[in-house]
Amino acid sequence: MKKKVQAIEVLCDFDGTIASDDIGFRIIETFAGPGWREVEDAYQRGEKGSRVALEEIFSLTKVPEHILRSFVEEHFRLDPAFGDFIEFCRRSDIEVTVLSDGFDFYIDLMLKKFRVDVPYLANHLRVVDCSLQADFPYQSEDCGSCGNCKLNYVERVRGKGSRIIYIGDGHSDRCASDVADVVFAKDALAEYCRKKGTAYIPFTDFNDILSTCNSGLLEKLRNNTFSVSCEEAK
Repeated sequence: MKKKVQAIEVLCDFDGTIASDDIGFRIIETFAGPGWREVEDAYQRGEKGSRVALEEIFSLTKVPEHILRSFVEEHFRLDPAFGDFIEFCRRSDIEVTVLSDGFDFYIDLMLKKFRVDVPYLANHLRVVDCSLQADFPYQSEDCGSCGNCKLNYVERVRGKGSRIIYIGDGHSDRCASDVADVVFAKDALAEYCRKKGTAYIPFTDFNDILSTCNSGLLEKLRNNTFSVSCEEAK
């Protein structure tokens, strides 16, 4: 009997993964007023979820919209190989969705600037009278850890029967990495995977990911023959 070939979907973080830096954090670092570091420290200690922390920090932040727009467009870039990765996935019949606990304001600017067309889910940010106001349309009703619950989306994809490749670098990627079939991780996410014993593939940029995908990863996933141990992943 012929083996069932399964669909593959790629789910990918934005800040620090696709983007060259954590744009949301750099906005805060540049424009937030006194008191924001105390809120950030509480978030890093796990005393506040990202949604609550961001709302508190944004209440301390004042910046005109045109200044914020110029700051994003002039100071940041996307991974140079990300566009090539998107084209590779299209040729390979793989859907790619960006899942971000950052904000649509700067994700839109960056994708348009670098002419990359990819769907994404993110928190919503608008500037009203120089004040930053956020909405969290993809938050979890059961957990306040992140503004955008990536796990909810991962579970919907898994419910379709697709194999999941997850790519990320930070705190908001942890729950998704727990249930993905393949995890590409760096920085804080890699450290989390090491501590938890989750197998992952380390990467520096999307050239690394392209190289791994071209070395037989996709065929093995589609035919249910892929496996990687924690030791091999490291």
